[in-house]
Amino acid sequence: MSDKKILIIEDDFALSKTLRNVLMLNNYQADIASSGAEGIQKAYEYCPDLILCDINMKPIDGYQVFNILKDSILTSRIPFIFITGRSELNDIRMGLELGVDDYIVKPFENEDLLKSIKVRLDKYEKLVNIGKNNYKALLNLSPYGVFVFDGETIYETNRAFLEVTGLSDSEVKNTTFENLLTPKQYNKIEGPILKCINGLSDNFQEDIKIKNADGDTEKFRLHVTPSQKYSGFTLLIGLLSPLEHKTESTAPPVEYKKLVNILEEEKITISGDLAHKLHKAFTPSQLKYHQDQSDVLVSKNIFSKREQEVLTLSCKGLPIKMIADQLNISDRTVEKHRANLMEKTGAKNIVEVIIYALKNDLVDI
Repeated sequence: MSDKKILIIEDDFALSKTLRNVLMLNNYQADIASSGAEGIQKAYEYCPDLILCDINMKPIDGYQVFNILKDSILTSRIPFIFITGRSELNDIRMGLELGVDDYIVKPFENEDLLKSIKVRLDKYEKLVNIGKNNYKALLNLSPYGVFVFDGETIYETNRAFLEVTGLSDSEVKNTTFENLLTPKQYNKIEGPILKCINGLSDNFQEDIKIKNADGDTEKFRLHVTPSQKYSGFTLLIGLLSPLEHKTESTAPPVEYKKLVNILEEEKITISGDLAHKLHKAFTPSQLKYHQDQSDVLVSKNIFSKREQEVLTLSCKGLPIKMIADQLNISDRTVEKHRANLMEKTGAKNIVEVIIYALKNDLVDI
């Protein structure tokens, strides 16, 4: 049987059972949720590779399920297909404007459903592989230790991490992150790590000491943020930046930009505060040469491509309706992007966002 897991969110038990049997006969794993609320819960617990969801459910309908899952870094990338009896053009258009991957109207042929599922899974797998390749390339560009772990087991590292710890690839597989620290050091960060794993915190940083390749203890600032959730565990990304730089050299700002871009492509949410912390890790604070440029770099890269488009059109004085028409999205989506811009810039309203953007040269108008 395939390792691809599909979650069926459908309040018609007979239909959901039929769909599950069809999927299992075609070598997919399948699970059922009988309501929108149960579907949201199982999306986090089951960690499916694709979701089939009915629209007409109560009290939480399919649109609400999709919006909630899309807003989470742990579920936003899962391919999502609406299956519904609504065949009106406006209903279909609304689903596609939300960003859903496909829209299948009941009754439908099993072959059509299976074809849509295969196309979405294949496309998603290609995107994931591209992201992984870019991510691995970026890991080895960083002059600082980067590692992927689940709080204990270390799954992936870059060359700088191996150089810092003096470990080989095989040795990393036989150790844990806890073993690199003293019990006192690990106790200090165990709580924040658990909060990140359980979704109670987006990130944290802490000063720690690690034995380097020479056997000496070296001070680092540890930055940790959640990466991806799988069945039963969450992967975290850790970055080790030395607190005491041995030289006056600095990592090129382009490396920081690549890091932020990859995090964005992987849909790993980073706050403005964390972006500044990461930037300081790549560019020592005592070097002021790129200070003004770095502030702009941080600001630009915490905005998504769509947020940048909404920001540019807002700076041109366009109202929400005209922005929605130009970008071919809904008014509600424009309002959501504006809210994100206000949150990321610390602005109280869109006027303050525009002033911030013009002041920091973030838009071309």
